[in-house]
Amino acid sequence: MKIKFQFFALFLSCNIFAQVGINTSNPDPSSILDIVSTNKGILAPRINLTSTTLQLGSAVNAVGLLIYNNGVTLPAGYYFWNGSEWRNIDNSTAVAPGVTSVNCSAATLSPSNYTAGVPYNGYLKIPYTGGNGGKYQPGSSITVNGLTFILRADKLEYGDGELVFSVSGNPTVSSSATTSVNITNSLVPFITSAQNCTATVGGDDKADIKEIAVMGSLKLNTDGGYANYQQYLTTPDGEFSIRVRTPQGSTFGAADIEIRSNNGPKTIMWNYHTEWQNGDYNGAGNAFILSAGNTWYGNSGSYYDAAGPSTGPTSAWGDPDVYYLAPEHRRYTWTTTNNVDKTMYEAVIMMGAPSYSINANVTTCPAGTCISAKAYIIIKQVKAL
Repeated sequence: MKIKFQFFALFLSCNIFAQVGINTSNPDPSSILDIVSTNKGILAPRINLTSTTLQLGSAVNAVGLLIYNNGVTLPAGYYFWNGSEWRNIDNSTAVAPGVTSVNCSAATLSPSNYTAGVPYNGYLKIPYTGGNGGKYQPGSSITVNGLTFILRADKLEYGDGELVFSVSGNPTVSSSATTSVNITNSLVPFITSAQNCTATVGGDDKADIKEIAVMGSLKLNTDGGYANYQQYLTTPDGEFSIRVRTPQGSTFGAADIEIRSNNGPKTIMWNYHTEWQNGDYNGAGNAFILSAGNTWYGNSGSYYDAAGPSTGPTSAWGDPDVYYLAPEHRRYTWTTTNNVDKTMYEAVIMMGAPSYSINANVTTCPAGTCISAKAYIIIKQVKAL
């Protein structure tokens, strides 16, 4: 009996380190566990996750731990532990991908230009409408003028979105010679023959446009040890911020427009226009120096001096006082003097209050919010592709 037990123990210890097959005597050599069935699935432990950081027991959750959440607190579905929190596995629709239309005439190539014989790597983007949320895989590739185009695997938006193609190769032509790509269901497997179209790119310099806006009351800010009431907005690329601000204790009529570089010193060339109740003003400058990063500029009580470069935070950016007697409507357009930078910015700003003579203080701005004063800022960023 002792001999049999020792033999069994030896057999068991050997198999502990072997592959395991369930319903198969030949588990796949790449697996530690191979379960075979044609009519049954696997059930993971079903647990009610009460938070995204829930520890399941006395032991720390292992990275990669997989469970099925019942959905009482968090949405139902499969979750895995990533080392710090539970992440759900994408619960995408299983519907076959489909779109209503493909707009090849709005195709963009990034970078927009190519040079013969110079290796190129970039992307082609083509807008579509009526996406149904389905996942899709790449189709076949196509090579035109030495550039190879292939669809990137992704998931359609519910509604409008973009198809993205990887583009690489050694071009046989240079811009402005165009490259025309036939978008068919061999390249995009889920479109119909009626949706086939031709995307032509490379013939011009195109730009990407992004817009961002804010609308709301002026709020207390004490950065740098100064008490200001402000509303601010940062450009989509994060390079600049603009604010409407009035110092605590000053009237709303003293509000100024200020600009800040968020990434080190910069010099900008700019143009502006303001409309107010008695007419309008225009101004421009070739060299407004933002001599330090993360510092607001444009808050003096005098006009910008177009005769020479402006330095330091005492130079006004355009006409001071954005709310003189009544709301003004302002437009600023600027870019840096760096010839490598291909980005232009445009901001439209307006501020309003019951009266320009109201003081911004703890009484008119309770809990740090000037409920009677509001500002609107919209920034358009145009960047060459």
